[in-house]
Amino acid sequence: MKKQHRSYGFTLIELLVVIALLGFMSVLGLSMFQGSQKRARDNRRKTDLVQLTKALEMYANDYGYPASTGGKIIGCTGTPPTACEWGSAWVRGVTYMQRLPKDPVSGNSYCYELGGLGKWYKLYAKLEGTDDPDYNAGLSCTGLTTYTYILLSPNITPTPKP
Repeated sequence: MKKQHRSYGFTLIELLVVIALLGFMSVLGLSMFQGSQKRARDNRRKTDLVQLTKALEMYANDYGYPASTGGKIIGCTGTPPTACEWGSAWVRGVTYMQRLPKDPVSGNSYCYELGGLGKWYKLYAKLEGTDDPDYNAGLSCTGLTTYTYILLSPNITPTPKP
């Protein structure tokens, strides 16, 4: 009578299949996580510009829309008013914003452009998600860097997209 030899454990093939599946699932999960991070940063950019719009309207009630230079708001404390830095306080007599919004990705900045002889303005940001419905490639603010999102002042009627 022969004894049957029973093997306990996994074969090399089984281990390799499990490792490959775990690798595939981690790559898939990581790519989905990075996509959600991009969407979150894009939503923050849009919210930042909406908040900035409210502060610009409050400032306009006191002084009119502020001028712009190099994409920055000229409206901080000083005589004449100085350019406000993104990420710093916006104060001129009163505090309009505790901190001007700053793009969540270092190296990027928002852009403010005054137009229509001081009657309207545009705010620009760089969105990361090209699948965002508001993504618009090729926007230029004061002839500077290319932006992909624009927010118009409330008194501008947007032109429909063709």
